[in-house]
Amino acid sequence: MKTLIVYSTISGNTKAVCERIYNALNVEKEIINVKDSKNIKPSDYENIIIGFWCDKGTMDKDSIDFLKTLNNKNLYFLGTLGARPDSEHWNDVFENAKKLCSENNIFKDGLLIWGRISKEMMDVMKKFPAGHPHAVTPERLARWEAASTHPDENDFKKAEEFFSDLLNKILY
Repeated sequence: MKTLIVYSTISGNTKAVCERIYNALNVEKEIINVKDSKNIKPSDYENIIIGFWCDKGTMDKDSIDFLKTLNNKNLYFLGTLGARPDSEHWNDVFENAKKLCSENNIFKDGLLIWGRISKEMMDVMKKFPAGHPHAVTPERLARWEAASTHPDENDFKKAEEFFSDLLNKILY
């Protein structure tokens, strides 16, 4: 039973967490960037973990496009985002990813990890005028600062344990 980890990354957060998950799994496995997934045969894998970065409250476009190529697969997700873990946005992202993974597949479980905001995303938001929902505010700057140290070692360990507990024990 082979496991595939497919990740999309903009800041490096998702790639780093997925690599740690990959190293923690004691199963036959493969890891690839979603941009290199064109020649992947989903039928070769029993379990697929989709690593995504949050874009507009859900999975990024490349992850969604890959997800649409799957049918009747055991799916897990690992998402990274800059929102605070205790926020409503965090819960919304989880539910949106769960819904996407459940559409044509067998959603098993998912995990969100706090991550720093990419410079590119911050630059985009800095251009929004005052009053825009994503305009820079003192609160947003404080959140960016709090997220800037993530994922940290505790986040990595949480992801390693989460997926090890799910996949290493199920398969063996």
